[in-house]
Amino acid sequence: MCSKLNSQARVKDRISELPDAVLCHILFFIPTKYSVRTSILSRRWKSMWASVPNLDFEFEQMSTTWKEEYMSNYVGFLMFVEMVLSLHFSRIVGWICTAIRHNVVELDLCVYTDNIVCPTFELPQCVFMCKTLVVLKVKSNCITYASPTSGCFPSLKFLDVKVEYPEDDSMGKLFSCCPVLEDLSINATVRDLLVLMFKVSAPELKRLRMTFVSAYLVAKDLEYDISTNAPKLENLDIKQDCLSIYLFENFKYLVKGSVDLYSHYEQEWNDASERTTALLEAFSNVKCLSISAHFECCLPAFDQLTQLKLVLYDCYRWDLLTQLLKKSPNLESLVIEHKEDYGEHDRYLRNVLYSEHRWRTPESVPICLISHLKTITIRGFEGYPHVKKVAKYLLKNSKVLTKMTVYNDELYKALMLERGSRTCWVELV
Repeated sequence: MCSKLNSQARVKDRISELPDAVLCHILFFIPTKYSVRTSILSRRWKSMWASVPNLDFEFEQMSTTWKEEYMSNYVGFLMFVEMVLSLHFSRIVGWICTAIRHNVVELDLCVYTDNIVCPTFELPQCVFMCKTLVVLKVKSNCITYASPTSGCFPSLKFLDVKVEYPEDDSMGKLFSCCPVLEDLSINATVRDLLVLMFKVSAPELKRLRMTFVSAYLVAKDLEYDISTNAPKLENLDIKQDCLSIYLFENFKYLVKGSVDLYSHYEQEWNDASERTTALLEAFSNVKCLSISAHFECCLPAFDQLTQLKLVLYDCYRWDLLTQLLKKSPNLESLVIEHKEDYGEHDRYLRNVLYSEHRWRTPESVPICLISHLKTITIRGFEGYPHVKKVAKYLLKNSKVLTKMTVYNDELYKALMLERGSRTCWVELV
């Protein structure tokens, strides 16, 4: 008898080892009153039945004359149903609708789920139709947006959306139904094997920030296709690791821009240079620009540019600085900054061997150095070669320079005897 019991104890519970999605699928074919009974099997099974897609609740009126007993059972039934639905769908809709009914002005939603059975949550229609809502912030990996065909967001001016694994149809609808929107921020984490296409259409939009990050280290088979129609846009900020195909319409008033193309895997994108060139065309008339790119491209003319910040993750892309100086004849302020990045040490060892990545003195002095450039800041380059050559060249050839700020003592000492402008002084911070 003991041998038989020990043998049975060694038998694995193979059903309980199945994934949640499979267990819920099995319970789907069982009446609710029977699937509830599985909750006594183990701790894992306790709430499993509540995640089944189909639930059948029925309150059976008992043949009793006692009103108190009837009401007690009825209230208990209602509380039980509410508890189950809160596990299955949550009470978020009720909370949101309550806020809308009280004329909410700013709504901040943070909704995340790991529910395999019900992975999405649709934003209630009352949010789109709210007449008092001015600020909407959403952080989620499960919210979808099915906007009405008209009358959406009549007062919404600020929209901040952080989303994981977005659906382009849902996002496209959200960003094209905001008639008075002035400030839009989009932060999306996307999977591989995804084609993300959407359009931002906002007639009053003045500031737009878009950040797209791959969920995996190497972003292969990703494709972004983003179009923007914002005739009053003044400030545009783009950051992503896999360059999109951008289509910009009616960009007449853009004065400030930031472009951070920080991909380490540009070799995966044969058309990276072409896409970068097309993207930067949208910034050709800005007065203030911050730029970072790992790959070469053909730059447009920046005739209106007066303030430039160049961020180098790879500290040997000096050709980009040379091109920018040539293409910016009216440049007055220049900041050159280096930031540490993933794989920087390996890239340092590799690039130090190749002369095309080092600083090469331009054949002619750019016009901006001769007549306009007044301030230069260099920071973050501690221990890297060629920086001295760059700083000496700029200091020697900038004829109207008034101040150069550096953040390295060794670099500061190397510049003491270099001057192209009598009024210039070098500051160590």
